[in-house]
Amino acid sequence: MAEAKDTVEFYWDPVCPWCWITARWMEDVGRHKDIKVHWKLFSLKKINEGRDLAPKFGPRHLMGLRALRVAAAVRQDLGEEAVGKLYTVMGARWHHDEVDIGQVPELASILDSCGFSMDLATAADDEAWDEVIKKDMENATAKAGTDVGVPLIVLDGGSGPGFFGPVFSPAPTGEAAVALWDAMVLAGRTDGFYEFKRTRETGPIFAERPSV
Repeated sequence: MAEAKDTVEFYWDPVCPWCWITARWMEDVGRHKDIKVHWKLFSLKKINEGRDLAPKFGPRHLMGLRALRVAAAVRQDLGEEAVGKLYTVMGARWHHDEVDIGQVPELASILDSCGFSMDLATAADDEAWDEVIKKDMENATAKAGTDVGVPLIVLDGGSGPGFFGPVFSPAPTGEAAVALWDAMVLAGRTDGFYEFKRTRETGPIFAERPSV
């Protein structure tokens, strides 16, 4: 197993297209740098409660929360690596196939394609899992503050600095992906560094659909 300094926590909600792009970049970086990724849960519905958002986000964020409940159940039964596999399939179904991943039959299909028990799909209707998601989110906001969403990364196995981002479209690959990672880690470890941002001029550009 990778040591803490070679482990990152990556917080995700399956419905966020920017998070999906960054997650595929993180996978690419992880292969090149031998970084172990712990896929942690972060609900956009929960973090945005009480905020004035466009109406379209309500149903979308609820879909994400229902999918995250299933991810929480998978992690409890099957461990961290299973969550990464689940996210890959969920992301492919939602962002590439445009299938509603908040419905129990679709979640059962996703679980089945991962080789997991389809019975775990019933977790989507069980609000008790929200406490598990909440605990992950508390860990994330303790590192990066509350004015954040996903993607969110915490270094050093969760004990290091955390930050929202990076956000890009499309994501760099190969050596360019690694170079950007090294730059982000340097920035993230710099005391007093808070923000590096410019206006987005393009929508989400996804890499090729993962084979799942």
